[in-house]
Amino acid sequence: MNFRDKLEQGRERLGNKTEAIIAAEMEEGFACEYFATDNIKSLPACLDLRLPDGKRKAIPYTFVTEINFDADSLIEITTTTKQIKISGRDLTKLYDFLVAYRVRYIQADFGNDMNDDGLFVEKIIIEDQ
Repeated sequence: MNFRDKLEQGRERLGNKTEAIIAAEMEEGFACEYFATDNIKSLPACLDLRLPDGKRKAIPYTFVTEINFDADSLIEITTTTKQIKISGRDLTKLYDFLVAYRVRYIQADFGNDMNDDGLFVEKIIIEDQ
């Protein structure tokens, strides 16, 4: 076997391992009207907060120091520079994904909630520490 054949054989072996690594990093994502997750375990790097007026604020997950959950209706996120309060109903699933750093964005309600049950993000309040 010459050098080129060995090189090609090595590339083929690496290609198969790369596909296996990517497949292992993928998992089922989740999306609804008020938040979504990525399907790659190592993402996202930031939490994108989307307010009803169109403003957005991205908070790096590395800045998060604490996440508190209160009775299914309030999530408080403490970062190095901000205090974030997310209020609504049935926020358990959102909290579960937040503590795993899997939430890509959270969208506050902009007047389209017609349900009496299910996940609902009423408002997002961002305060400086």
